[in-house]
Amino acid sequence: MTTPTTPAARNDGLALIKARVLESVFDDLGVGLAKVRTLETPPGMPATSGASAIVGVPRETKVIATCVPAMLDFARANVAADGTLVVFCIGERTSEELAALRNALWPEWHVVAHYKTSDTGILRVALDEKRELKRSTGMKGIAVVARPRAAAFAPEATIVKFDKNAAGWNGNPGGPGYRHFRWMRRYVALFAGPVTPERVLDFGCGAGWVGIEAALAAPHGKQPELCAFDPSPELVRIATENAAAAGIARFEGRTGFGENPPFPAVGEALFDLVLSSGVISFSGDIPRWLDGLVSTLAPGGTLVIGDIHRESVGMRERRTERPLLPMREMNAQVREEVRLQLEARGLVFEAWCGYQLSQRLPQLNHLSATRLGGALDPLLVWWNARASKRELASGSRHQDRFDSWVMRLRRP
Repeated sequence: MTTPTTPAARNDGLALIKARVLESVFDDLGVGLAKVRTLETPPGMPATSGASAIVGVPRETKVIATCVPAMLDFARANVAADGTLVVFCIGERTSEELAALRNALWPEWHVVAHYKTSDTGILRVALDEKRELKRSTGMKGIAVVARPRAAAFAPEATIVKFDKNAAGWNGNPGGPGYRHFRWMRRYVALFAGPVTPERVLDFGCGAGWVGIEAALAAPHGKQPELCAFDPSPELVRIATENAAAAGIARFEGRTGFGENPPFPAVGEALFDLVLSSGVISFSGDIPRWLDGLVSTLAPGGTLVIGDIHRESVGMRERRTERPLLPMREMNAQVREEVRLQLEARGLVFEAWCGYQLSQRLPQLNHLSATRLGGALDPLLVWWNARASKRELASGSRHQDRFDSWVMRLRRP
């Protein structure tokens, strides 16, 4: 196939790319060419449902961020709320260049995939797969595919994603890495301190292990009622099975989102212990999610909330080097931001701490699980627990050394 003439840069730094150049990519995305707008599209045309767009970045543009403002202006005018933006970076591109583009598009757009194109083939690269398309294009480059942030956070998209990943999020009992998996959930659950709750809510439960660990920690004969919810019906099913297998006598699971939690229903009591681990970063409306969280907590009750730390050493490195990242890593909050918002809602801060060391530990956990059959698991759990204990004793002054944080607050 003859390579077409490379498009020249315009005054705004972008390059015109005809939609038909990436017809195979749009076919794979399920977007008809009639729905694709280009830099030739007359301005002022309303973006109808499904309207998508393509823009080009010239080969000679190495600092892609310089043309992102024009790119965003074009996308705002031409892509519908359910559309797709394709940025075709002409020529070879490094991972760092693509990561910089992804960072510049956020938070309006979330990059979901890349298509590496050449005159011999197209390779689709997403977080969960690599797949060859049995077609080709006449131009070498990287097609960066982004979705509007609101569409990426849409409830139906969240449910599909969570159901798809449910089995993996449950862990593999007895398998490599499971010891560390359970240690992290136990650490969050026990951060509540020496409380004896009557009603516990696992707010965004996943496979249910944080709430289960809290219930199992209760004094003999004082096991609380454990309630849990998640957007994913499959995860609620798994959490229900896990609670029964762990000997939790009183458990109820429901489906729902944190922005409008299904507990407590009308006539039901509030909870004197609410736990939420790794959930807030999945929310597309964090203020509303926090309103929902606080609404479940009884006066005098304890809240334990934890999540990944956006500004840890490892997370900053990942954003610099990796072209594709899970949306929650881009959306993650630092604990100071969350604390201020919870205090503004009337809660009283008590303690916080970092856990899950940011450097070397994740890499060694991966090595232990994938190549050593879990041989390093006991040592790595000990190392992580020791580091978190020291961090808590020090007043948690070195949060950026940890990929995760956990915080305890009380409702007066």
